[in-house]
Amino acid sequence: MKKLLLMVSILVVMVAIPVTIYLVSQRQELRKKAAPATTLAFSPASTAKAVGSEFSMEVHINTGDNQVIATELHIAFDPEKLEAITLTNGALFPNVLTSGLVEAGTASITVGAPSNAQPVHGQGTVAVVRFKALAPTSTPITVSFASTTLVSGLGEGSTNVLTGTTPGKITITGASTDRTGPAATPSASLSLNDEIDASLSAEASASAVLDITTPTASSAAQRDRPTIKGKAAPGSKVTLTIYSTPSTVIVTADANGNWVYTPQTPLEPGPHTIVATAGDGSDTATESFVVATDSGVPVSGSAEPTILVITLALILISFGIVYGKLSY
Repeated sequence: MKKLLLMVSILVVMVAIPVTIYLVSQRQELRKKAAPATTLAFSPASTAKAVGSEFSMEVHINTGDNQVIATELHIAFDPEKLEAITLTNGALFPNVLTSGLVEAGTASITVGAPSNAQPVHGQGTVAVVRFKALAPTSTPITVSFASTTLVSGLGEGSTNVLTGTTPGKITITGASTDRTGPAATPSASLSLNDEIDASLSAEASASAVLDITTPTASSAAQRDRPTIKGKAAPGSKVTLTIYSTPSTVIVTADANGNWVYTPQTPLEPGPHTIVATAGDGSDTATESFVVATDSGVPVSGSAEPTILVITLALILISFGIVYGKLSY
């Protein structure tokens, strides 16, 4: 029996060591592929607006080979020509790590991927900044990314994987064309705050709330089909994108500004994030929740750490058995 235990322990160690080496090499290979290659750019790249008009510009990302988990944006512009009204996250980064801050000549926000197990890879919208044109320009002015802008990649530690940025160009003309247009119509505005300003007039943006109710009843149909509800401007369209497997649906707020949606297809167990977008896309809100398994236990987003822990545990146990038998 002692010989059998010794042979089993040695066999476990022989299997565990190459498995561990393979997983570590895979991580190193991922890091090699994730060399800094991310770029940021404004869209549209150039535009013309009238004095007094409000408009939005999107910040687009191309991650290259990087697996991006967070982006810290710092935007600079001429405060005498432009006023930043809001800076919100885009659908590609549903987690707001630091709320959008707008000041004279600057705007900043920090946004995150759905999770470290679901990093952002590819192209899409990081954030949306809404401006107001203040004064005419003789030549196009620039909206640029400050040198403090940071993009964090999976496995890159504190390295900034951002390799290039492209500014936006704006020409402001002397006459306003928006005085009797959209300014007279309330827009759909979403917020994660649970406060609604009852003093808003018909000319102002309508405040709204995104609220997700995830029942804990024993019925699986209730757990994996949570009720999603919120408020927006009456009659406005709200686009809902549900992650982690993206699915998109458009709902319409009723006469009181209320909207409700229940997923038609059951959601998979695990973490999910909902991004609600209204108006021209500059008004967004996000909320995260977890769908439990049949046993009521949430599932993890990644199995790799568990595999490494189990492998190391087996090595330690095997070493202890062998050492104990030899000492005996």
